[in-house]
Amino acid sequence: MTMRSVGFGTVLLLLACLCPACAGPDELVVDPGLRLPTAPVEILIDDRGVSHIYAQNDEDLFFAYGYQTASDRLLQLDMFRRFAYGRLSEVLGAFGHGSAGADSLTDDRFARIFNWQHWGKLDAELMEQQEPEHYQLTSAWVAGINKRIAEVNAGEVPLPFGFGPDDLDYQPEPWDPVDPYVVQKMAGFGLDQTILYEVFVTFVTQLAPDALAAVNLFQPARTTYTLPVEDNPGAAAARSPNHSSSGASRLACLTPPPVISPAHEVAFQSLSRLNHIKPVGSNNWAVDGRHTESGTPIIAGDPHLGYDFSGITYAIHLNSMDGGGTFDVTGFGFAGAPGLFAGHNRKVAWTPTSAVADVMDLWAVELVDTVEREETIKIRDDDAEVIYVVDVPGYGVIMPSTLVGSPLPIAGAGKHLLVGWTGFKARPARYFRELMRVQSLDEFEQAVLRMNEMTYNFVAADASGIAYRVGVDVPERNAIREGTEPFWTMDGDDPESLWTGTMLSPDRLPHTRAEQRGWIVTANNDPFGFTADGQVDNDPFYYGAIFVPGWRAARIEAEVERLISEGKITPADMQTLQMDAHSNLADDLIPVIVEAYDEVDIDPDLAEFVDREDLAILVQLLTVDWDRNMHRDSSGALAFHAFAHLVTAGVMEDDLSPILFELVLTAAPMYLLKIGMLTLTGQYPKGDDVMQEGRDRIVLDALAATAAFLTERFGGVDPSGYRLRDMKVSSMSHAFGRGVELMSTPTDGGESTINVSQNTFREDGEILDQWVSHWGPIERQVMSFDAKGLPESYANFPLGNVADRESPHFDDAMTGWTDGEYRKMLYERSEIEAAAEGRIDIPAVE
Repeated sequence: MTMRSVGFGTVLLLLACLCPACAGPDELVVDPGLRLPTAPVEILIDDRGVSHIYAQNDEDLFFAYGYQTASDRLLQLDMFRRFAYGRLSEVLGAFGHGSAGADSLTDDRFARIFNWQHWGKLDAELMEQQEPEHYQLTSAWVAGINKRIAEVNAGEVPLPFGFGPDDLDYQPEPWDPVDPYVVQKMAGFGLDQTILYEVFVTFVTQLAPDALAAVNLFQPARTTYTLPVEDNPGAAAARSPNHSSSGASRLACLTPPPVISPAHEVAFQSLSRLNHIKPVGSNNWAVDGRHTESGTPIIAGDPHLGYDFSGITYAIHLNSMDGGGTFDVTGFGFAGAPGLFAGHNRKVAWTPTSAVADVMDLWAVELVDTVEREETIKIRDDDAEVIYVVDVPGYGVIMPSTLVGSPLPIAGAGKHLLVGWTGFKARPARYFRELMRVQSLDEFEQAVLRMNEMTYNFVAADASGIAYRVGVDVPERNAIREGTEPFWTMDGDDPESLWTGTMLSPDRLPHTRAEQRGWIVTANNDPFGFTADGQVDNDPFYYGAIFVPGWRAARIEAEVERLISEGKITPADMQTLQMDAHSNLADDLIPVIVEAYDEVDIDPDLAEFVDREDLAILVQLLTVDWDRNMHRDSSGALAFHAFAHLVTAGVMEDDLSPILFELVLTAAPMYLLKIGMLTLTGQYPKGDDVMQEGRDRIVLDALAATAAFLTERFGGVDPSGYRLRDMKVSSMSHAFGRGVELMSTPTDGGESTINVSQNTFREDGEILDQWVSHWGPIERQVMSFDAKGLPESYANFPLGNVADRESPHFDDAMTGWTDGEYRKMLYERSEIEAAAEGRIDIPAVE
């Protein structure tokens, strides 16, 4: 076996764990005592490939749940687990597809360094001790997976999707009861990570302090906030009169900015990929019965994730209640752990978005006592890499100041970088299982508060009302001042920068029943309005800083209010709203185009743009003919997408440097587009400082560059010659498990639309041949209540529910997902039997 060693001084991200116990490998022990099922289990498979499992008790139900998940999604299960343990390279090789990093080996390094295996095992031990029923159900789920794996390895069934000789060519391994908790720890880290934002803000303070002083990173594009006034603690209330804005004054002292060379571009790539595992485009909302045609609530949700990280979600229905158990729940779950993140039971419906709460921080500290840990990463074809991880017991995670190969010092001379995460400890890991049995909104809120490892905005409804609740552990910070700003690297020598040791109390976490206005909207936006003034140091407490711009939330709110004013809302109205592709960014930028173009015949400095027919055609298309919808068959959508990115580059690229600009644009385009828009529309008092050429010149240059792109790519600017579908597609590759390429298809949407879809626009300064999105809605649901008060769901989802190329349900859902066709998620036994295409009977173990 070839061994490659990588030490502390390399460009690896060498992180640490938080206690001495993690210095050695964890031993995993399989529980052989489960003999399941104890009674016969029946599985009916409907005409969408969705399994409906009927068991006589909860443990048998979860056993069959694991068995059927492994039957339909075994590669996805295995890749979730391999990512969590840092074992992708064993089957993908070093240069397989990466999610968190540029490739599979980089992903394995992340997993080993953050030591999700260790922390997940501690969670499992805690659950076994404190929540034995939860632990037993999870163990039953694992036993079901292992039954299916045993069938595969015995040759009783064909090798599943992805395992065969034409794909990855390997055999699946049995699961351990600890494995779901390790997967949950990894998924929680992906949901929680704010390292990308904090490091990029730190970089910009070093590279472009003048640019950062001219704009405001935190100011939203729309002043739309989740909480109604009556439930908002008050964004204008200051902590103390001694607080002052720490942004511009601190940045002014940073001189001179270092120079970043093109040779450093590869070093930044791993860092820019970190955002890929964090959901930043999800929507959920609810309206209560006073505003609906039925007189009962309607709830809508469409979570967004990377298709090559989470993959396609798994639709399933679990029923033990008919046989005397406690579950009757349907909806969608992730393949790697048991639980439904969105769906309904007999009383309550729920759906999440990312809460974007700040539960991670970075500090520059002096190195103290450390313990070195060695990790060996096996690589396919009998190769391996050894990395050395430096642990600081009792304090946190230390990494070299050259984070993930960054050429710039993050912590400063003589300092090291400490990262803190609320998940670096043993804590209950109840996961979405906690929601699946709630019978009222009160029970829903209590369940969310018990899920303090979950950074989600949960919206729910029962037949009587609606609710919004966040339950995540958010560290209580001291008053924010210079050196203690949690949105970039802080001074660890300042004790006021460290966490207080307590978490925000439940009354400070976002929550409402919206009893006065009767509707709730969340879309990863600021729930409180603390960022309305562009500052986060003058509020009652600190919850977070880097929220999404607010375009989607504002559009949803405006449409909900419009629908209410026009009459009673129906589920069909909510389905239409979920598919809405109206560009809110276009609403901001098109008036700027009109104003700038009107100056062409007036301003002699713009004489070069006079009588340009291509610009006249383009301006006519964008400002008059286009309906501002980012539809895949729209020529205006393609032209606007190009213009928006080019004009943002005109505003910010020279101030940030081309390399940093492009990497931020790739990782988080909506933030740069927001900054560009706010600058162009005059909403930054010092915005002219980054528009040295003048606003009109920048806009017209971007229009000319758009015309040049259209001419080069499509032979001219005539709108009949191009459509958004010619450039933008969504890729489903790796969606059924890492390592297997799948289809791509043109889709609607852009960065500022409700039906949101961001993509990579350019690379190495050149516009790409295709704008590929690996990220988007992993399911869409609209849930309401029938005349008996029973929830019902209409949904669409990408690809299909069964990862088997021979199955009719491998990709039969794709057209409905693309075109916005919703079908009922069957729930009642009679309708399931009427639509059943298959049946599986699992006998009791004797």
